[in-house]
Amino acid sequence: MVEAILPSAGTPVASKEEGSPKPGIPRVNTNPDFDPYVKSQMHLLQATTNNPQPTAVPPPIAANAGTLGVRHVLCVIGLPERGKPYIARRLQAYLSFFHGADVQVFDMLDYQTGPSGCDENADALLADMRLFMGKANEAAGHNMNVHKAPARGGHLSRPASIQSEGSIDKEPESDVQSLLVDEKDARRKNVDSGKVCIIMSSDSHACFKEKWSGTSKERRQWASATLAGDKQMNAKLIFIEVIVNKPELVEANIRSKRRSAGEGETSAHSLREHTAKVKTYSRMYVTLQDDGSEDDLSYIKLYNYGGKVVTNRMHGYLRMRIAQFLTTVHTTPHVIYLSRHGQSEYNVLGKIGGNPPLSEAGKQYAEKLGAWVPKHICRTPSGVPIRTRLWTSSLQRTILTAEHIPHPIVPLAEFCNHGVVEMQDVDGSCPAAAVDITTPVAKETSKVAQGATFKSAIASGSSPPPEMQDVDTDGVWEQMAPRVYRNLDEIFAGEYEGMTYDDIKRLHSDEASLRQMDKIGYRYPRGESYFDILSRLDPLVHEMESYHEPLLIVSHQAVLRVLYSYLMGKPRTKAPKIEIPLHTVMKITYDGWNPPTEERFYLGPEPIAIDDTRPADDRDGQKHL
Repeated sequence: MVEAILPSAGTPVASKEEGSPKPGIPRVNTNPDFDPYVKSQMHLLQATTNNPQPTAVPPPIAANAGTLGVRHVLCVIGLPERGKPYIARRLQAYLSFFHGADVQVFDMLDYQTGPSGCDENADALLADMRLFMGKANEAAGHNMNVHKAPARGGHLSRPASIQSEGSIDKEPESDVQSLLVDEKDARRKNVDSGKVCIIMSSDSHACFKEKWSGTSKERRQWASATLAGDKQMNAKLIFIEVIVNKPELVEANIRSKRRSAGEGETSAHSLREHTAKVKTYSRMYVTLQDDGSEDDLSYIKLYNYGGKVVTNRMHGYLRMRIAQFLTTVHTTPHVIYLSRHGQSEYNVLGKIGGNPPLSEAGKQYAEKLGAWVPKHICRTPSGVPIRTRLWTSSLQRTILTAEHIPHPIVPLAEFCNHGVVEMQDVDGSCPAAAVDITTPVAKETSKVAQGATFKSAIASGSSPPPEMQDVDTDGVWEQMAPRVYRNLDEIFAGEYEGMTYDDIKRLHSDEASLRQMDKIGYRYPRGESYFDILSRLDPLVHEMESYHEPLLIVSHQAVLRVLYSYLMGKPRTKAPKIEIPLHTVMKITYDGWNPPTEERFYLGPEPIAIDDTRPADDRDGQKHL
């Protein structure tokens, strides 16, 4: 077996929130992710003889639904060492990537220009939120830029802001008063209002007294009243309180945070110091009240990372998506393995789509993958087994690629991560502090305890802990139990299924040009676009984020481009250009304290092609899909 580990590719993240705005400096997101329509539709918005007054902005698609609705300010609160900065960043990535919302994280620590808790600090943060919220996407409201009266000659006039070549200019000042809906009219707010500010602190102790910290009832009422009275921003406030009352989770957070900061392992003395500081903080901190005194606030209370969720006054599309996603987020390590199917017969022929079987090279890769997975995914570096999962699409080339991966039934007591998931290291290994489960006594004790926990939950009518949701009632686990999801199927090329790109360029040159111009937004005739893939991957990402076990996903180039971009924190507009090589496993690791890192394992063999003179890296018929 040929195996090579390429250098990890992860951008280091500073201790403070990267990209946090500095006082007085507007940080406005001009990313094309927030355009109101895709570029490949632009030619449909031009005036013609038959349609002199065309639609200026098409209806929104699902992937841009986050750009609609009421503006929100999310304030993440809770005791220290609960992973609040991580939750803020994860929520920002999810809302931006899958829903097209314009999201900015504001770190209170960046606004401490005066004494802690002074008005100057609070006003500076509010001013920057206003700048962010006030940046309008002018193109989104162009459907309302028609004049009240017909133009000369009795013909309807076209919006002056949409020129014949598709350029967007500002409405001439002389015409503003004649617009159907004035630029300052309140009805314009919902066409471009999907903006989200997330307030958090990278140092809870230093920011305890800040007015935006939400650490007391008085501070929360002040924040609520301030935003309610700010008609310019017109934003709704939601408090997100992270409550962790399991000591082992808090301890794991402290240890992981110190390791990520380069401080090494946490001694018992350091742990006691951290615990004492948190206790001091907790004596002054006031949790969101359940006695009715704060029922006028909108809030989400997360207990133990989704173990229990309490919501209050949470209405609306984006709010419910926020609440649903937060139930899946946890700070423990995520290890995701991505692999394309082995080379298919269509890959060899240069055709796209379809449901072809594997080529001879693809079959060899399937055998190599089946031998590689048990040694490198299902066990720690020290050889102790860990629980693992497997997903494939419903197309035969992914199912055939995974067919040699074994699925043994293993007692829970055999696993490293059977009950110490929170203590598992980022690399999937068990730390020295974990209990030795290799002795017969430890195995039996663990098995009894695990079974008692599971049966107790069933008997009481409640759900088992998240890490035990898929455990058999007899206390066993099926390794790499194959799950098939149609959501993971390759992008559907519609009328072009089974064609080569040379065929498309020759027979449909206009369509080929449109796709080259706008690969993420272009939809194949009667087929799909990358935005459609985003929509069908959204529910799977919720499930993926909730997992504690390593997960292997065997899927297709276009789908893995999207997943890879999301996991590595890349803009979704870059996803269609990312290369996902054949016969390679990509390992992505991330947790609440470290930036995502990547390793690649090339298993081989070299892909084959009809034209063997082509370079090996160009023998992929779906390379440009």
